[in-house]
Amino acid sequence: MESLIATGQAFLEWLQMPAVIATAIAFCIGGYYLIFGGEQGRQKAVKWFIGGVVGLIVVLGAYSLANSISSNIKF
Repeated sequence: MESLIATGQAFLEWLQMPAVIATAIAFCIGGYYLIFGGEQGRQKAVKWFIGGVVGLIVVLGAYSLANSISSNIKF
């Protein structure tokens, strides 16, 4: 069971860096829409910004949840 938990934590650690990169890309795309998109671009930009932040929170929250569960629950 310990190896399964360690594998899950290692996977979530690995997933954090691509999530940060994807968030940066989402912010760049949102910034492009914000600067060059006019009124409709601003609406699209807000969606990109929110999507990037929510995605990053989900990935970082999953890692935090996995750490707290593994440290508090004993099998």
